[in-house]
Amino acid sequence: MHSVNRANFAILHWFGRRFEPRFTDLQAELKELYCADTSASYEKCLIHPVGQVDLQVIMDEKPNIDRIVATLGLKEMTQGTLIRKLCTYTTPNPTRRAIFEFDKLIRSIYTLRYLRDPQLERTVHRSQNRIESYHQLRSAIAQVGGKKERAGRTDIELEISNQCGRLIANAIIYCNSAILSRLLTRYEASGNTKARAFITQISPAAWQHILLNGHYTFHSDGKLIDLDAIVAGLDFG
Repeated sequence: MHSVNRANFAILHWFGRRFEPRFTDLQAELKELYCADTSASYEKCLIHPVGQVDLQVIMDEKPNIDRIVATLGLKEMTQGTLIRKLCTYTTPNPTRRAIFEFDKLIRSIYTLRYLRDPQLERTVHRSQNRIESYHQLRSAIAQVGGKKERAGRTDIELEISNQCGRLIANAIIYCNSAILSRLLTRYEASGNTKARAFITQISPAAWQHILLNGHYTFHSDGKLIDLDAIVAGLDFG
């Protein structure tokens, strides 16, 4: 929910994307449910909107919204800069109101889809778990040597440290994925459903089997790592 603000749903919708966060409190989300017509139309429904979206201000401000979309599309302004700028406007500002009202509409549509479609909820949950697993891996890499922050004093040094962490994390994920893929192919061919089910539960972002704090000497003899030989020595029964 940390990525949810008052404009993200609208911004991603403008560019043909969908913002699909995981709701941690559905009851709280029902308090953010708005409708396009009058609230009285939903009196007999189980879920009632808390208010009505101001469609008129959205239509009136469409030229200004189009200019903002073009500016974002040309990368003349970042999404974060837009949010900060909108927050500096006064509440009655029509452009601010129009964007926030449009966001209410898109967010309400997503909330209803989230409530009605259990598969969507499961998909979003799995996606968030993958993201959290990656962040945990990056955190473990950053803490090698007892450090909890990126190394460096200048912006360039910090960026180099960050990119090195990404490179190591991606190398671990690639290696794990390649091994798991080979194992899955083997057990699918042999019809071992138990081992196949076990493998599908293993995250490619796992690092418990890697000694991050070890002392390594790197050298190259021109030979590639033989993953097939590594897999040949693995057996999940």
